[in-house]
This record gives sequence, structure tokens and C-alpha cells, in this order.
Amino acid sequence: MEELVSATDSRYVWSYPVDHPVPGSREKRVRTVWYVGLPLTSAHRGSHSGGGALIDDAGDQSRYANEGTVYPHSSLVEMITYQNACFPEIGWQYLDMSHLDWENVRARIQADPPDVAAFTVYSSTAMWAYIVAAEIKRVNPRAVIVFGNDHPGILHREVLTGAYGSKIVDFVCTGNNGPFTMMGLLSWLEGGLELSRIPSLAYRDGSGEVRNQPAPTYPLNERMLPDYRLIEDELEAHYDDAFKVWYASHYALQRMVTFPLDGGCNWGRRPTRRCLHCSIQGLTPKTTDVNAAVSALEILVGELRSNVYAAGDSTLGMSKAQWGGQTSFLDELAEGCAASEVLRGERFMLAYGLVYEFLQSAELCKGFVKTWNVGIEAFDPKLLKDNSKGINKGPDRVIEALDLAQSLDYKMYLSGILGLPGTTLRQLKEEVDNWLSIAETYAGSITTISVAAPAIIPGSRMYRDAFKQHAVVREWHGELLPIRKLSELYIRENTEVELADVEAALTELGRGVIALDNAGGNIKFGGYMLGGVDHEETYERRLLQEIFAQLR
Repeated sequence: MEELVSATDSRYVWSYPVDHPVPGSREKRVRTVWYVGLPLTSAHRGSHSGGGALIDDAGDQSRYANEGTVYPHSSLVEMITYQNACFPEIGWQYLDMSHLDWENVRARIQADPPDVAAFTVYSSTAMWAYIVAAEIKRVNPRAVIVFGNDHPGILHREVLTGAYGSKIVDFVCTGNNGPFTMMGLLSWLEGGLELSRIPSLAYRDGSGEVRNQPAPTYPLNERMLPDYRLIEDELEAHYDDAFKVWYASHYALQRMVTFPLDGGCNWGRRPTRRCLHCSIQGLTPKTTDVNAAVSALEILVGELRSNVYAAGDSTLGMSKAQWGGQTSFLDELAEGCAASEVLRGERFMLAYGLVYEFLQSAELCKGFVKTWNVGIEAFDPKLLKDNSKGINKGPDRVIEALDLAQSLDYKMYLSGILGLPGTTLRQLKEEVDNWLSIAETYAGSITTISVAAPAIIPGSRMYRDAFKQHAVVREWHGELLPIRKLSELYIRENTEVELADVEAALTELGRGVIALDNAGGNIKFGGYMLGGVDHEETYERRLLQEIFAQLR
């Protein structure tokens, strides 16, 4: 299945605000909208900045303590940008719970609850999404709750009919059209649009049945780009401090934001050869308008003095030297940056790319890309078979690319997975040794090493396979998922090791990287939090149940 990218689906409205109310429309009811980003499981443990739980006996880890995420949520800022343009009379607030503790957020809700609250929800943040949404509903039963992003988008039926979601969640955004879904909902709430004309929306109809309104992805090159000037106070209050904790010495610019320059995977000429992740989700390559991008980047770099994380699926693969020469986005972007008086001479971008892609585009991008974000996944090619985008052909290819990156003064953000199918105890040890060797060899060029156990989440090839093969996974399937149990089962069924072995290896790797950092290497170690075993998560579930019991 391929993702359709089109602005011409006439069933839906794509231009806002809508001027003509529908017959019998209600009085206006929206005073404020909250856009809420959430912490990872058990809150404040690394979040998006590549953090993780503290490791026993690993030396000084004071910098890891609750620093919060380094960069804002691009999807939320994009929606705020659209609301500011389309509904300037409606107030809004932006909240990132990796920086705000629960008592602060709860006090805000009790003092002045929103009329609408939109949450960006991952499987690992779903518990906190339900907690905050339930508290909003408790204080303001008429509040409208909207969930978006991968977890609810894929599991919209489970969310809308779940034990919690059926009483807490009113709408789910089911596609890559967040700003159009949200503007449509605001228009509907204000009496300006029929509900059936809102794209990428799932909800319960009058009979309680779940309706989903799938729509093509609105082209990136025709969308407004997020305007981070709207949340500059948030950057100053929270994100800049988080950035300084780890990255101040690596970059000339002292903040970081994310930006939707591209999306979808460009691996192979046919959808059937695309990586399994993008194939499962039907994602196709897409890019924004280069002229618009350059103008927006000039504001980010020139006015806000910010680095830019181009959080696409394969940004460094978007050049005409690759994949049959079907795209020239990077070539045009390089030309645009070189021609800009503001951007010329600035290296400000963090971009993702496979080893192959980086080798092809490193020279092209060295004028504006500062950091290469590479998913190494694993060093042993046997572990990558059928489980990657063909990222590398073994350690030699990786070393070739890392050497090139170092010679061209790129910084590197490296990520990987321990416990891929086929892993043995011997391979687990060799993978850790390889990671530690890389960390030591390229210390000074590496900003972060983020390695984790497999996260079995909806939309991933791993979750799809586990769901098909195991009845217990189908039993666990629902609005909230036992992420740790899923990873434990997946590793047991597909490797010769256990999750405990993988976690022990991660601890060994973490201790080694932290020791390098304490010796002056300035490298951050990150690991994905599986949760499910500590007192904090037990508290979170109890908190949700207590608030939920008070709903009317």
C-alpha cells in the first residue's frame, strides 16, 4: 500500500477558516486550546534528547538528572502556527511535560482548564496522555480531547472504544494531516464546518460506532512551516537550558528545534523495496518547498540562532546522486543555503541518513549539515538481515563513513539496537565491544550514543510480526500496551538471549560511555525506557484509575 499525497480530495476541507456556518450550528465554544507534549514512561527520564534511567555504579551522572527534551514538538508547533493564522481570536498554550512536573500541570488545569486539548502520543507516553486528559475532563467535562501521532493513529479503534479512551478521548487524528484535522475540528466547534468534512479524523458517531475519515497526506510543499517565534519564550525558559546541559560545546548555535523538511523513506525505486517500517505504514518520499524552507531556515538560524533537526525518515537520501536520480531536494537545498546571506557559512542542520546515503551526500551537504544522525542498528550483518533498510554491509562500511564524517568535521548522533533477531550471547558481547570501540575512537565527534532493546510498538515491523505469531500479543493489544512485556517476548522468541541479558549489555555499554564522558569525551548515553517494573509506573497507573473514577 502506498501513501497518497494529494490536496485535491474534495470530500474534505483544506482551507480555513470556513466563513459560512452550517445550518443549525452551535454558539461559539472555544476559548483556549492546549497543545501537550508528554514525557516518556515514568516522566523526566531522558525524553527525546537521548537520555535514559541512571545506571548504578557508573560514576558521575549529574547531567542526566531530569534535563527534559532538547527540542520542541514540531507537529504541535505546526498546529499552533496554523491556529495563529486561521483562528487568531482563539487562545492557545503549549505544554511540554518533560519540562513541567505533574503538580504544575495539574494546578494549571484546576485553575483554568482548556476547552480543547491536543496531545501528541507515543506508545511510551500513552499513560501520561490518559492521566492529563482525564484530569482535564474531570475539571471541565465539556472539554474536547484529541489524540494524535503513531500510537492513537494506528490504534484509533482501540483508543476510542477502550475502557479509558471511550470516556476520555473524543477524537483521534489518523493521518499525516495534523494541522488540517485540528483546524477542521476548531471550525466544527465554532459552527463553521460539518464533522464529516474534516480529514484524517476518527470518532464515535451518534450510535457509538467508530468512524474513520482517511485522507491523502496534504503535500509538504504546500504547507505552512512551523513558526518557532510563537514559542520563543518556551525555548528560552526550558529548551535552551536542556540543550546547554549536553550540547553547548558541540555547536556554535545554542538551541535546537525540529523541522518537517521531508518524510518517508527513499530506499529503492519501488514501494515493495522500501524499508519495512515505511512499507507497513505506506509512507512515500515527500519534501517541502525549497524556497519556503530556505526562508524559514533563515528565521531559525538568523533570528532565533537555532540548530535545526530535519526529523525526516531519510533526509540525506534525498539527492539526485541516489536511488535512480529521482529527487534533487538536497542539491537544491544546498544551493539555496549557499546563496543565502544568512545561511552561507553556517552549519546548523542535524539530518538522518543511512551509511550508504551519507557516503553519497557528505560532500554535498557539508556546507549546511553539522550533524549526521545515523541509525547503525547493529554491526553484525547477520543481525540486520530482513530487519533494516540495508544500513550497512558490516563494520568496515560503517568505519568508512565515520572516518569520512570526522574528516569533514561532522558531528555524529549514533543509535542502535541490542537484541535483534538471531542474537547470541557472543554476538551481544561483540556488539557492546564494537560500540565502545566506536565511542572511544570518535570521541569528540560524537554527541550521543543511544542504544536500546527492541521497542515493539504499533506501526513497527516487529509489532506486526509479534501480533501475527502470538495469541498473547493479540490479548495484550489495546489502548495501552505492555511495552516491556512485548520486548521481553520478542527477544525470547527471536534470539538466543533474554531481555535481562540485553539490559545487562546495555548497562555495560552505558558505564563505558559514561566513563568516557567523565574523562572529557563529552558523549551522552541514551537508552529507551521500557518501563513496567518500577514504583513510578505503578503510581502512574494508580493515579489514572483514581482520576478516572471521579469522571462524571
